[in-house]
Amino acid sequence: MTLAVGNYYGKLKRGLYDPFYKNSFFMVINKGLGVVSGFVFWALAARFYTVNEVGNAVVLISAASLIIAFSMMGFDISLVRFFHHYDKNKVFNTSLVVMVFTAFIMGVAYVLAVNYVAPDQVWLQSPLYALIFLVYIVLSAIGLVNSQTFIAMRDAKYTFFQNVLYCSKIPFLFFLTFMGFFGIFSANVISYIVAFIFVLLILNKFVKVDLRVDLEYIKKAFRTSSRNYIASILYNAAFLTVPLIISTRLGEADAAIYYMAFTVGNFLLQIPISLSTSFFVEGVYGENLKKNFIKAALSVYSILIPGAIFFFLFGSFILGLFGPLYVAGTNLLYLVVLSSFLYTFYSLFIPVLNIRMNVNTIILLNAILFLALLGLTWQLTAICGIEGFGYALVLTFLLVDLAILFFARRWKWV
Repeated sequence: MTLAVGNYYGKLKRGLYDPFYKNSFFMVINKGLGVVSGFVFWALAARFYTVNEVGNAVVLISAASLIIAFSMMGFDISLVRFFHHYDKNKVFNTSLVVMVFTAFIMGVAYVLAVNYVAPDQVWLQSPLYALIFLVYIVLSAIGLVNSQTFIAMRDAKYTFFQNVLYCSKIPFLFFLTFMGFFGIFSANVISYIVAFIFVLLILNKFVKVDLRVDLEYIKKAFRTSSRNYIASILYNAAFLTVPLIISTRLGEADAAIYYMAFTVGNFLLQIPISLSTSFFVEGVYGENLKKNFIKAALSVYSILIPGAIFFFLFGSFILGLFGPLYVAGTNLLYLVVLSSFLYTFYSLFIPVLNIRMNVNTIILLNAILFLALLGLTWQLTAICGIEGFGYALVLTFLLVDLAILFFARRWKWV
């Protein structure tokens, strides 16, 4: 009996020190913290701001996130891939300069062209609003580079610390109500400033921040990053365009209800994302691909199943915490939860393709995802309201999974 307990304890201890589980643990906790803090943030925003103000804030944040997605240039993936095998300082500084500079330029372009791309946001050309918007975009890009660097170091606990600092956006909601929906946006900006100051001090212990660009690394990374950039744009553009579609088709109020339901359900989607990222890092470090794939899949479903049961039992109650109007998103929440099981297959297959440098297939899969999700969302929201997005999500992931099975059988992987 004592021997059995000792063996179990030994296995548990070794598991805690396993880089895969250690990194995965902190990434899941990070995603969980992000969802919980997002839940609290938007729940309070729903209480202190009108539904239309929340909807406008959602659209603005989605526009900023879309700009960030376009500005990554695929260097977020290359940073993880080459950090271990190349000069760490050159990888970090080059990625930081390229991604932040591109984000700033694209942010300026959006502000200048807002009359044409989003006429209802023309106020964004006001100097003060434009400045806050650009600061948010730049700090978001810096934050992404920092978190990718911590993940590449196999030390995601620092990313957790960064996300804790992002939680400072919650108390600022109370003080910025006089700004209307831009108060919601500005609260996020202030939290990014807080995190930027402290995280840079931590990073300075591991890499030398000198903002010099290494052209040799750009050439080396571009072969991977250019194609990953296309794949990333297709993926991010799909999800970040959805709020704009819903706002256009159904109005700001429905956009707010959709966003709350998706924010809550998104917690389960973050679990396969977290484990797949850890799976990718271990693959880059040369760990056994098949073994870690099985570990990742078992870990994901061991969390997804009880998580799904919880949301089906208490989802309506959770949405009610935002306000009675948001309970209308309950069925959408259920559909998002169901889609997480289909999404897992896709999220674990992508690292395999990245490790094997088969980025063209990732582009094809993400193109299917992009076209299916936006096309189905446009059609089904007109018929089913915000629930149409949920049906679109389930059908899209089902279609992508079928494509993955086709490729896996074609390559004799299964």
